[in-house]
Amino acid sequence: MKKLLYIYNPAAGRKTARINLSEVLEVFARQGYEITVLPTQKRGDAAAAARDRGPNYDRVVCCGGDGTLNETVRGLLDLPRELRPVLGYIPAGTTNDFSRTLELPKTPAELAETAGAGTLRAIDVGQACGQPFTYVAAFGLFTDVSYSTPQANKNLLGHFAYVLEGAGKLANIPSYHMNVTSAEGHEAEGDFIYGMVGNTVSVGGLVNLPRDKVLLDDGRFEVILIRRPENGRDWQSILTALTTLELAEDGAVLGFSAADVTFSCDQSVAWTVDGEFGGEQETTRVQNLPRALTMACGTPEKREQEPGRPARDP
Repeated sequence: MKKLLYIYNPAAGRKTARINLSEVLEVFARQGYEITVLPTQKRGDAAAAARDRGPNYDRVVCCGGDGTLNETVRGLLDLPRELRPVLGYIPAGTTNDFSRTLELPKTPAELAETAGAGTLRAIDVGQACGQPFTYVAAFGLFTDVSYSTPQANKNLLGHFAYVLEGAGKLANIPSYHMNVTSAEGHEAEGDFIYGMVGNTVSVGGLVNLPRDKVLLDDGRFEVILIRRPENGRDWQSILTALTTLELAEDGAVLGFSAADVTFSCDQSVAWTVDGEFGGEQETTRVQNLPRALTMACGTPEKREQEPGRPARDP
């Protein structure tokens, strides 16, 4: 019989993982899985479970927010590539940015159907600050909100885009003088209030990239940098660039794609990795790990089979 390890965070978001547990497990049972259920109790549980138990299962499905997904991915990456099971994801967090990129369905039953029997595709994974990430590593403006805010308060936060727009009225916004270089030859220097390296179409509402620009398995990430504004006109230029996605390497908002990019600053810079604190350092290198995992991202009825590297696909 096929075996599935279900890792869920009972505290994520509005605790929907706990509320929808029976409905999700019924779907997996109908799909023919022998199911092991593991609720996380503390930080690190998902990574340990994926690493220690993953090789014994055909599929590992995690349910929670972006942090739970990141932990599960971190655990799977500790395994040799040939022992990594297929990964399914049921988003149940506050923002669930990466689920939008994966175009996952909305209802618990549909999500479970996709996680347990969806079409497989390979995805790139990033490495930053010594940690893997599935969709984004970022520094600067408001990136500390997700990891510094208690879970009970996260649902009270407004849309990130409105936060950014309101920030135009704030004084003393921190910026970082950085040299940014990529292995592909991109170079940028300046004072930046925000920067990200991502493999996603959505980052907290701040950035919404077109789907044809974000390929999950092309070995490259999208890099976006926002220069420090000096006046209201500069803020308007930033908002216009983010709205129209008119990004250039010499504008208020810089954009390019790269597989290996290094950020150097004359002071320590705090980074967030998939919404969690990633550490502080003066130099940060972000690398793409091409096609590192295989995920269940869609149903056969909705998309054609895409190439992947299933370890033990049932």
